[in-house]
Amino acid sequence: MKQLVGLLVALAVLLGWVSSPAVAQPISGADLFSAPLEAMAWLAEAPPQNAVDAKLKTEYGAKLDLNNANVQGFRKFPGLYPTLARKILLNAPYDSVEDVLDLPGLSEQQLDILKANLDNFTVTVPDSAFVEGGDRFNNGVYK
Repeated sequence: MKQLVGLLVALAVLLGWVSSPAVAQPISGADLFSAPLEAMAWLAEAPPQNAVDAKLKTEYGAKLDLNNANVQGFRKFPGLYPTLARKILLNAPYDSVEDVLDLPGLSEQQLDILKANLDNFTVTVPDSAFVEGGDRFNNGVYK
């Protein structure tokens, strides 16, 4: 029985060795130096940027964007978090900052809070990287 197992193992190794498609190829000295330079040509190009990085370089990075901000962004403005922030997000998108004053069901106190913060807001085109999914209400960042 041991001889049969040994014969089968030897046959399997021989069959695997013979049918192996990976064969080493000789390489010349010129290939050693030219291949890495061609492979690293992309390093000389401008670094790629995604849509989020581009948006953060606009006014979005300085002011609170009513169409793209999440609920946590409203925490830095007294009176907006969480009730007014939720109303603002549920009624987005907005064409202008002043559109936020037309939200249904606002009390006089809430209107005063919004008017006091209009200079802190901006409106840009909604970006799917910011508004898709439930990230506007719960982005998973807990402090």
